[in-house]
Amino acid sequence: MDRLVIATASKEEWLKLRADDLTSTDMAALFGLSPYMTPYELWHRKHNKTIGGFEESERMKWGTRLQDSIAAGIAEDKGWEIQRYEQYQRIKGLRLGSSFDFFCYAPEVNDPPTAKDGLIHDFILEIKNVDSLAFKQGWVEDEQGNLEAPLHIEIQVQHQLLVSGLSKAFIGALVGGNRVVLIERKADPTVHESIIAKAKEFWRTIDANEEPKPDFKRDADFIKSLYQSAEPGTVMTATDRIIELATAYKSVSEIIKRHDETKAGYKAEILTLIGDVEKVKGEMFTISAGLTGPAHIEAYERAGFRNFKVTFKKEPKNA
Repeated sequence: MDRLVIATASKEEWLKLRADDLTSTDMAALFGLSPYMTPYELWHRKHNKTIGGFEESERMKWGTRLQDSIAAGIAEDKGWEIQRYEQYQRIKGLRLGSSFDFFCYAPEVNDPPTAKDGLIHDFILEIKNVDSLAFKQGWVEDEQGNLEAPLHIEIQVQHQLLVSGLSKAFIGALVGGNRVVLIERKADPTVHESIIAKAKEFWRTIDANEEPKPDFKRDADFIKSLYQSAEPGTVMTATDRIIELATAYKSVSEIIKRHDETKAGYKAEILTLIGDVEKVKGEMFTISAGLTGPAHIEAYERAGFRNFKVTFKKEPKNA
């Protein structure tokens, strides 16, 4: 494969390169595995050469900020030499590209070995900062301690191995701020064949301008962002499908309104029963109705308000 290593001079240049390729973060969306982006959104972003797909959460921001520290800690514990990899790699003919967190060198890891300053190298270290709840819900750990990352991370790492041409990677995750887990992954030729086939078909649809069908529920926000303008004075006659959808939209809106009114009534009745009590405990739920505020800021006076919330306990899985 024709692999290119490209040194980028700026973030803008790096983003432009990514817009022209399917990257490791795109790959989960291509397979329909991404929690952040749908195949429909991916198609439009590549078709229009735009970068994005999801807003970075605070956890993601801090994960990026902490990457160096997490990687340095893992390297110290394992006796590895790590190197942040600043270049961008691409398989030009397939329009696949990738950035990497770290390349590592260690005397015991890779086979066959390649010498670098007396060490044997190299493999990819992909860093993740994971809170305990996300780890419990999205990562798989059996009684023997065998681990699997969420599928969107697993496919990301296989994509990186394909683009880099390397045979091994480690997923290094800091869980809950105080536990490190390492998952070793070898290049999987079967997965790589699937990535290549999917990529070729994807770029064929881009070149042929064949827009995929959206999942209207999952793609609702993105579709809304695509249609932000209207031509003044334009009018069209409603089709049968538009009439059907408009009628359904009205019906659901009325149902939501009735449910909101019913919910507000339940809240009002609860308040008449608890009066000025701050908290109510039930066997399976807690009602919090404490006072937030009031506040005084110079000439501004803010009245306090009841912060009302009903929280139900989770039922046991074997219930």
